[in-house]
Amino acid sequence: MIPVRLLKSGDPVDWAYLLEITGADSGSLGRLRMRDRITSILIGDIPSPAASILKQCMLSGGADALVHREVLTCRVECSKAVVYGTPASILRGCDSLRNQPFSLGELGSEIRKLIEEACLPGFLEFGGTRLSYGRHPLIMGILNITPDSFSDGGSCTSSEEAASKAVEMEREGASIIDVGGESTRPGSLPVSAREQIRRVIPVIRLIRSTSSVPISVDTCLPEVAYAAVDAGASMINSVDGMETPGMVKAASELDVPVCVMHMRGTPETMQMNPEYGDASQEIGDYLLKAVERLTGSGVKKERILVDPGIGFGKRLEDNLELIGSLEWLKIHTGCRVLLGHSRKSFLGLISGIENPGERDCLSHIVSVLQRGADLLRVHDVSGTRSSLRLAELMGALR
Repeated sequence: MIPVRLLKSGDPVDWAYLLEITGADSGSLGRLRMRDRITSILIGDIPSPAASILKQCMLSGGADALVHREVLTCRVECSKAVVYGTPASILRGCDSLRNQPFSLGELGSEIRKLIEEACLPGFLEFGGTRLSYGRHPLIMGILNITPDSFSDGGSCTSSEEAASKAVEMEREGASIIDVGGESTRPGSLPVSAREQIRRVIPVIRLIRSTSSVPISVDTCLPEVAYAAVDAGASMINSVDGMETPGMVKAASELDVPVCVMHMRGTPETMQMNPEYGDASQEIGDYLLKAVERLTGSGVKKERILVDPGIGFGKRLEDNLELIGSLEWLKIHTGCRVLLGHSRKSFLGLISGIENPGERDCLSHIVSVLQRGADLLRVHDVSGTRSSLRLAELMGALR
């Protein structure tokens, strides 16, 4: 089979927003998302006559293909090719490849598969609330209801104080509040479902009584997930990739968005000499399998986010590689990506800042410079929003 690899699928236009402000038919969203970005696809060696046909077929659809300059003269036997154009134009070119010789029909099917998998959902839906992905990432505010989290453990001494902080983060620009009752800092021990429920359920109920902001529950335990959604949460954030028995079933039955994260080992053991041959590939494959487990159990793919798990069983170089591979991870899994880098220890290793609470400035730099995250999970919502806005005004965000 001819090898085919997606090289780049460009940043999408915020069509949902444009449809909203113009009052146009929202049913056009799927069609418009196929028109708004240039996609390039690398194709392995194919015979020169096949390369010539490929180029002509792509041109007929409004796309194009780069091939060796001597393809027409057949002075080279084979040529690699790069197909490029909007997704819609490339798909029209694939239609023209049907019934062509040199297995070009099969090649067209492979290209079509890549294009369709790369067409990511344009929004995340929580019951009656819809969050659209746009020019810059959505913000998830972290609300830890724990005595021992690595940077803010014990900061909320009552349910009322925690709920008040959640409402404040919403005012500052958080699109989602992530509530957790178990510390997952390196070396931490598990917290029982009963204790997690005791910590988070009163807070979720209080937030829901005063705000409609979507609430995510940060847990690996199905009992906690069921209780949290019953209390008003509308998303599950699982740091162990939904591997705990019963979690996939819970995600399917509760029918809410989920985020699956990669973690090597457990919080107690994850930083004990983690090693990878190819961190991005290994973690991407793990997350792809997690997505397949969920979709196989009935969870809609557009409701799944993936998180590479910055700081969870990773070395400094692994964390940096993963932050640089978010666009690839999105294409590899076919899902939107959450990045949880806020105040993590790798920032301390780089800067020498030992106190996690003093690393927000570095967290903001990563928030601005990363490419590919659709959702940023952060402690300092106001600072993150301001940093993204400033970067946009200065042209750093495109």
